Amino acid sequence: MSEHDDPKTKAELLQRIDQGWEALQTFIASLTEAQMTGPTDAAGWTVKDHLIHLAVWENSIVALLKRQMPRREALGLDEATWMSGDFDRMNAVIQQQQQAMPLDAVLKRLNEVHQQMLDTLQPMSDADLQRPYSAYQPPRSEDGPIMNWVIGDTYSHFSQHIGWMDAIITG
Repeated sequence: MSEHDDPKTKAELLQRIDQGWEALQTFIASLTEAQMTGPTDAAGWTVKDHLIHLAVWENSIVALLKRQMPRREALGLDEATWMSGDFDRMNAVIQQQQQAMPLDAVLKRLNEVHQQMLDTLQPMSDADLQRPYSAYQPPRSEDGPIMNWVIGDTYSHFSQHIGWMDAIITG
């Protein structure tokens, strides 16, 4: 399996998640508090904003897999914002809601949510991860395997944001 192929099994998925998490943790460890809370990107986001964003989206998948609540509620979004399908709009709302959270609380939340993701995935089978999104949150009609959403809000998401956070730091 090359790094660009999607995992086919839970074991492969967990390996990729672990690799992505390790890369994220290595990146975070290389930064000072000032680097995480001071400089911003063109949208006004700090590294801290990116980190809580990752936690919120990963938590939404945990809630989805556990069937705890509609995903939009886990994201803290109203129905109109969620149904807009406009991720920039959704992310702006999330950033505004979470912006005041102190860095230590953000880092704690990120770690807690990630552990919850691992704990949620552990009892799942390969077959569970191939079930459609709609099996976890009806009446949604998405029919791709739920694994795709797990990938999108774990290691793939981590990698994407590491690049953006690095750009904040390096200017």
